[in-house]
Amino acid sequence: MVMKQERNYGIDLLRMLAMFMVTILHVLGQGGVISRTYAGTAQHAIAWFLELAAYGAVNLYALISGYVGAQSKYRPSNLAVLWLQVFFYSFGIAAVFAIVRPDVISGSGLLEYAFPVITGKYWYFSAYVVLFLFIPLLNAAVNAASERTLRRIVVAMLLVFSLAATVARETTHDPFVLVAGYSGLWLMILYVTGAYIGKYGMWEKVPQPALLAIYLGCTVLSCLCMRFFPGAKFPASYISPLILLGSIALLLFFSRLHCGGAAKKLIALFSPAAFGVYILHVHPLIWEHLMLGRFAFIATMHPLVMGFVVLVCAFGIYLVCSLVDLLRIQLFRLLRVKKGCQALERKLFKDEEEAKIGNRS
Repeated sequence: MVMKQERNYGIDLLRMLAMFMVTILHVLGQGGVISRTYAGTAQHAIAWFLELAAYGAVNLYALISGYVGAQSKYRPSNLAVLWLQVFFYSFGIAAVFAIVRPDVISGSGLLEYAFPVITGKYWYFSAYVVLFLFIPLLNAAVNAASERTLRRIVVAMLLVFSLAATVARETTHDPFVLVAGYSGLWLMILYVTGAYIGKYGMWEKVPQPALLAIYLGCTVLSCLCMRFFPGAKFPASYISPLILLGSIALLLFFSRLHCGGAAKKLIALFSPAAFGVYILHVHPLIWEHLMLGRFAFIATMHPLVMGFVVLVCAFGIYLVCSLVDLLRIQLFRLLRVKKGCQALERKLFKDEEEAKIGNRS
């Protein structure tokens, strides 16, 4: 009998932290904080420390997908539910803007928001769709390979697609079309890496405080690279070896984290809303009309106060968007969206399941 795997609440907490890191990046970037600081000032240093400390957020999300997904049943209905969530916000927010701000978007402009993947409204979701379609093949490869073979593959991928690609990018070339990590290919590389860690483990003898030290050390080294190599692209890049190493260290730290009863309840409540935070606040209309330059005033504050206010504003965005998405989750439950997608999945893949049962019998 197969034992049911206990939920890892540390990984769920990391998913929430990664999305909080995303909001930090967007307060600093799109919000206008970094662009209003000046090189050589304490404000500039603090802003870039927070930026580079949060830069591994996207890597973390993809690593988590592999860590969890490689040992889970592949469910096409999961992508359908996710697509409906993205459609709900993409089209819904655009419709609200069309009513209250017709100068921003007309009724005829709504159509492109009904197709968020092919119109590229959310780069991460479009890249994730590419990853999702390849997950059965990636899982089959991960589960068929020996630990030694998979380890070699992961090491080779990271050397080529992180280290070598970072060096090549400094000469303005992108030989593997990674687009600095904004691509489905990079998500697949991270998925396989996370799958290896989830299946075989990594750095088991490294204590948790040392894992945090690795993450902080990678952040500090990235800051030093930014300081001593002005104009270089590699410090602030998803494919940067330092950013990637820091992300892996965080994944390992949180995978071993033990959460108490009260913490588990909060995590179980808010972690399903994490992706909704992204879909909400980076909606193109919100991105351009509510986020752009909205936090630039923070750059004039005392450095330590500035850093604190950035975190508070980022958390405010995270919390508000989470609460909104919790309402959306309840609406989807009332409409039985997930169950409907699962029923459709069973109907579409019924013959395949029956064939598998027949082969086993």
